[in-house]
Amino acid sequence: MTTKLTLSIDEKTIERAKIISSKQGKSISKMVEEYLNSITEKSEKKVSAVASLSGLLKDKAPADLNWKYLKSDYLKKKHGI
Repeated sequence: MTTKLTLSIDEKTIERAKIISSKQGKSISKMVEEYLNSITEKSEKKVSAVASLSGLLKDKAPADLNWKYLKSDYLKKKHGI
């Protein structure tokens, strides 16, 4: 289902968008939709990645966290040192 959206955009930007849209054989609406989909997908991936990592350090109290040590320990394990 599509919904109508009204945007206020600078005239020069609209003219450049019309040129690009005609070269790509797409409407400006389609280009805007694709752009919005791409930025929302990136944002959703970031949120998903953070959510999947959020429980990794739950068992440690904040005072017990030494970030330099944790990073060093991680890199040693990663590189077999």
